[in-house]
Amino acid sequence: MNLSPTKSPFKKRVLIVAGETSGDIYASTLIDVLIRCMDLEIYAVGGPQTAKRDVKLLFDSSTWAAIGFIEAIKQAPRLMFVLRRLKRFLNRMRPDLLILVDYPGFNMRLVREANHLGIPTLYYFPPSKFAADPRDVADAARNITSVASNFTFTYKLYRRAGANVEFVGHPLLTVAKPSMTQTEAFRQFGLAPMRPVIALCPGSRKSELDQLLPLMLDAARILYERDPSFQFVVPIAVTSGPEVFGVPKVKLRELLENSGLPVHLIEGRIYDVMAISRILLISSGTATLEASNVGTPMVITYKVSVITEIFARLFYKIPEFIGLPNIILGRQAIPELIQWDLTPENLADHAWKILQSPEKYQRQKDDLAEVVTHLGRPGAHERVAHMAMRLLGETTD
Repeated sequence: MNLSPTKSPFKKRVLIVAGETSGDIYASTLIDVLIRCMDLEIYAVGGPQTAKRDVKLLFDSSTWAAIGFIEAIKQAPRLMFVLRRLKRFLNRMRPDLLILVDYPGFNMRLVREANHLGIPTLYYFPPSKFAADPRDVADAARNITSVASNFTFTYKLYRRAGANVEFVGHPLLTVAKPSMTQTEAFRQFGLAPMRPVIALCPGSRKSELDQLLPLMLDAARILYERDPSFQFVVPIAVTSGPEVFGVPKVKLRELLENSGLPVHLIEGRIYDVMAISRILLISSGTATLEASNVGTPMVITYKVSVITEIFARLFYKIPEFIGLPNIILGRQAIPELIQWDLTPENLADHAWKILQSPEKYQRQKDDLAEVVTHLGRPGAHERVAHMAMRLLGETTD
């Protein structure tokens, strides 16, 4: 695909808005492709990775992540302030294109404002709630100018809803790859290559770090008692400051040091961590798809506050599965431990059974390979850039 544009004497103005860690990663690498293809003036809302690009960063979204009703209420005042400012930006600056990356509860409000102003929108990782509520999909299809779908099932969903949708595939096929050999990774992380590694991946939200990491450490202690050859790693996102998503790094290190376990805190290098791990104890979210691409078996965890659980059961249709690999396959190929079922004992038992059974271990690896077949082909960012060029009136050869 040739993405060489016909140059315009004026730079086109683009606003790209991403929330949460995965959105920041995908937005930042998409920006790299957009800049290669077009001469743009880019304004952005994103996290630390987006901030490293040649953009004018309007707001830092690295602490916006929240799971659950109570957690979302705590974020609401700040997000409403940012939303008002961004709507004012759309009215005043009238960008030539608004690109949204995931974060639907917030970004769909910007879509409606842009639609009202006649500003074209391109939604990457479009909202779907995984078909739990077709009304949300229908609303998105009416308001979004162009939808860039990352999964085959969301593409079909939006096409049925009448959206202008293209299946672009998932960028993790390009992004989620180890950067080192396993030998290099063991040496750099200070790990013993002959001892099996178990990764504790609690997620990137403060609520996940607070709730899931202590529980995962308790499960790790049970596993360590059963097999003292295990060593453990906790990967976290790279941040320039003393905190990671509102949690002091000093506090995380103290928690690990006091655990009595051979456990290492590793900043960044998540795909290298996944590649050297025998199994992952992992929070539900995009990381489970990244692990699928790397090919590492896992146990998926999910936990929210009691009030959030009650609210969800009263007002929402609870999906059959919570983990993305299971949603994509339409069956529970990967163990899921949710809410009251998520105890250290259950988590340790599920991981132990997989580790002790070569048949179960290989079956899950085969299932993960099947998940990847639903994610299209590498080059998702390039296909999205091609869609952006069309919306901006650029021509390609």
